Amino acid sequence: MTQQTITDLRRELEKARAALIDAQSHLSAHAQANAALHCATEVFYSPLHAKVTAAIAGIEHALARTDQPAAAPEHSDANCPWAGLIGDLDRCEHGRHEGDDCSTTCGTRSKGNPHMKPGAVVGYTLRRGLIVMPHREDKYTLAAWYQQNRNN
Repeated sequence: MTQQTITDLRRELEKARAALIDAQSHLSAHAQANAALHCATEVFYSPLHAKVTAAIAGIEHALARTDQPAAAPEHSDANCPWAGLIGDLDRCEHGRHEGDDCSTTCGTRSKGNPHMKPGAVVGYTLRRGLIVMPHREDKYTLAAWYQQNRNN
């Protein structure tokens, strides 16, 4: 569910809770008035009162469960879900990073991803800068992925 859907549902539950609390109060007062009218020593609440009370408890439970939605972890280099993907862009078809030992058809050293050689443009920034494949030693340095577009 989206955050907006949860917010809408919480608003409707709040309205239902307010209406049920008013109904519960009315039913309680009615039961107490009947007890007083008949000089009863105990107040007997109706089955409807019990159902309203249970519905209020259910709503409060649902509201409590959605009160503080789990916050997304703050993004940082330490917990970036994209770091592994970006770090793997230079792998050869055998799964070896450029320059690593690869005794398959690459020879003794992996030649890396033939489609992602250092300097290859992989995308563009919002301000029309280039996102490029950095050299092997710089692939975990964020700034190395960005270059100014010289055509602007």
